[in-house]
Amino acid sequence: MKDYYAPIILLLAFTGVIFLYNYYVKIKNERILRVEIRKNFGKIHSKKFKGKIDGIHKRLGGNLSEITAADLNFDKIIEKMNHNMTRLGLEYFYYRLRDLILDEDQIKKTQNNIKLYGDREDELLDMQFQLGKIGYFKEDVLNLIEEEVKVDRELDIAAKIFSFTALYIILLFVFLRAQAVLFIFVLLGVNTFIYKKFNEITLGKLESLVRLKSILFVSESLTKNKNQVFTEEVQEVENILRELGPLKKTLRSFGFLTGNAEMDFAETYKNVLFLSEARSFSKAQKYFKKYGEEIFRLYYLLGKIDCQIGIISISKAYGTNFADFGEKISGKNLYTPLLKDPVANDLDLEKSMILTGSNASGKSTYLRTIGINTVFALSFGIFFGEKFEIKPMKLRSAIDISDSIMENLSYFMAESKAIGAMIEDGEEKIILLDEIFRGTNTIDRIAAATATLKYLARNNHVVAATHDIELTILLKDLYKNMHFEEKIEDGDIKFDYLLKEGPATSRNAIAILDNLNYPREIISEARALSKDLEER
Repeated sequence: MKDYYAPIILLLAFTGVIFLYNYYVKIKNERILRVEIRKNFGKIHSKKFKGKIDGIHKRLGGNLSEITAADLNFDKIIEKMNHNMTRLGLEYFYYRLRDLILDEDQIKKTQNNIKLYGDREDELLDMQFQLGKIGYFKEDVLNLIEEEVKVDRELDIAAKIFSFTALYIILLFVFLRAQAVLFIFVLLGVNTFIYKKFNEITLGKLESLVRLKSILFVSESLTKNKNQVFTEEVQEVENILRELGPLKKTLRSFGFLTGNAEMDFAETYKNVLFLSEARSFSKAQKYFKKYGEEIFRLYYLLGKIDCQIGIISISKAYGTNFADFGEKISGKNLYTPLLKDPVANDLDLEKSMILTGSNASGKSTYLRTIGINTVFALSFGIFFGEKFEIKPMKLRSAIDISDSIMENLSYFMAESKAIGAMIEDGEEKIILLDEIFRGTNTIDRIAAATATLKYLARNNHVVAATHDIELTILLKDLYKNMHFEEKIEDGDIKFDYLLKEGPATSRNAIAILDNLNYPREIISEARALSKDLEER
């Protein structure tokens, strides 16, 4: 064997070992993925993901405001209830939460999918396995098709020339033998520089292009399997893939990234050695403008399929029921899935409601329970509780608008603007308010709250939580009074968190101060003043 054969064989052996190891890791991780999917489906769990998930929502918008999304703890819903296998599914989940379906037939279609496919677990798990190959990634693939990137002609030419580096290495070994080592390191260094330069110029779009290849690859695999679930969506995916034929052909040389560092090592090695992605970037980019709508629609459809399978899993995990749609807004034993041991309560909004009760008695939680169940009912047709009837309509809230204060607005001004937007929107809606106009003086607050709540009750279904007991009297003709209460036993405050009829008759602010060991002088004077003010 000639002496220059050894380095060539060593290089080939090294490359072979990398790809064999990558194959081994791929098989191992696929096995782990299947086990994870089967273990988690229909069980309470959540996949963790850090990063922006507003890609679909940002492009399509929605009818639920930022304030209401924050009020109802959407960040916690995403954190605790993510049953999706891909970023696409999580983006669709968030989009659907932010855009309530106001068409009854469309919601019932979603319900029918859950009923129709809920028992076909093996087929759903197989689909989740295919989707899991896309996984989660940081790159915004949708930006790839919307923003054109100009690549320097010199860099483009260099990528084409140095894409043959593997061949150059073999020739160097043949002709220069031992002296070839230095040149080989130089070649690999140049390739690494070109690859990184492309990523730098394209702001990560080179990897986004590889993610797009992954989406196309999985889309194709979904159309080829024998599963009879989500057939309408899969058929549309197949039609789109036919349209994207030229783009698929261009991306054929591209790799397949999974987001798993071990599995992607060999792919990155190949990208540096052959510069296949960098060489084809400009060629592929010309198709983005031509097929932009088709690519977005494919992204949307895969997200929808992934999310709807996740909703079936959520439905099984939490034992949800299907919402009924009619003219009433009522519920039995509704609860929030965000609490570990929630207390269920009923709802009847035949008449708007004033909700009173002492601190920490459950008023804000009840408002969020109504809101979260409304969102899930009008987004996916399911809810958390025993029975829920609702009329498709918008939802607005002003429960905790502290984020608006960061925009240099006073609390009163921020809340007033939020409620003002509800007034301007004349459509029928559910409105959830907590401590209306709390940021101003007592007399103005009660006067403004009374007038505003009267106006809002004309065409809306309002639940307003308040400490102002005066509102229960001033609004008794338009609003039903309900309350939460506490018991003080052996100096300790205990709550049952159960909704009761009528206005609250107890207060606990001074008792809380007493429990916190405030000086007796403060407690005694506060109680005396409270009694005096109440009598007057």
